[in-house]
Amino acid sequence: MAAAPTTLSSEAAELASSHQLGALEGTFTPKRLNKALFAVYILTTLHLLVMFVIPGLLFLWWLRRTPDFSRRQAAKRLHLFENGMIVHPESGDGTVVIRWDSVRLYQDITQKVINGIPGPTEYAYSAVGPGRASARITHFYEGPESWGPHMQQAVLRAQGPAVLESVLAGETVNLGAVSLSRTGLTARGKGHLPWSGVQEIQVAAGRVHVMGTGGSGQWCSVAVSDIANLHVLLAVAQHLAAPGPSV
Repeated sequence: MAAAPTTLSSEAAELASSHQLGALEGTFTPKRLNKALFAVYILTTLHLLVMFVIPGLLFLWWLRRTPDFSRRQAAKRLHLFENGMIVHPESGDGTVVIRWDSVRLYQDITQKVINGIPGPTEYAYSAVGPGRASARITHFYEGPESWGPHMQQAVLRAQGPAVLESVLAGETVNLGAVSLSRTGLTARGKGHLPWSGVQEIQVAAGRVHVMGTGGSGQWCSVAVSDIANLHVLLAVAQHLAAPGPSV
């Protein structure tokens, strides 16, 4: 996993120790503008301030939310550890600490299409921990195509075995729009499908598609953003379904 070299601040080191987060595995810094875009923003700000004072001040306020124009924003970090993470959310102050073994992680990856032309991809992960511990982590940080899958895999390692054990013991595990049980899976608004009726599970275009056996076609389609701990769902379903979903 590519990450910026770092020395943990005393605050981060103390939090990591008190929450038993283990070894540091990667640190990510806020994404910076390229030189050309930075120059455009400067010229736009100056033009607006001269010609239209109020819009200029509003634009300057917006720029202050970016790391290129705010030392406070530039100092924020996303630290990924063996057992959890420490993150400074993009908006507001403060630090959030969440362990992988207790988080509900929601993933929302979308690509804008402008006049039929694919545009930039936007990344947003919502990490919800016990109590009030929660954070929204976005492409504000460099390398979402790296830290996003890393978080999903870390949650799978921390929670996958326990979820499988609970399901096999007869419990129902809720993962957002889909719940897992020993007899099958239940999707919101679709009811229950036995594992013997699951042909495969596909993830495509931001949705989880459950295909039924016997040529019955698609049984349900659920937005990935409505699934908590996506990789846990896929791994447990792969273990329980017959002949096994394609993931």
